[in-house]
Amino acid sequence: MIRLEITRIAEEAKVPPCRISFTTALRYIIDEWLWTSTTRSPGSVPAKLRAMRQNIRRFILPPRRSERRYPRAVCMSKTRYPIKSKNA
Repeated sequence: MIRLEITRIAEEAKVPPCRISFTTALRYIIDEWLWTSTTRSPGSVPAKLRAMRQNIRRFILPPRRSERRYPRAVCMSKTRYPIKSKNA
């Protein structure tokens, strides 16, 4: 259900769904659903969902950089324990 809401929000904002911060949107949507389910009448839920979709546009991320400045590299880490060699 969360991904469906994020997809609908992305369609309204005319951005791809991957541009919306999933973790922030997840927390916000869950909080709103829980709050709406306990304190609101069922007739006000659609208006609350529309307001939530408007507010969640704040979580749209900037577009990804097409080129990285530095190539990625894996750093070797030194082990804490001695390595036993087979030829010793």
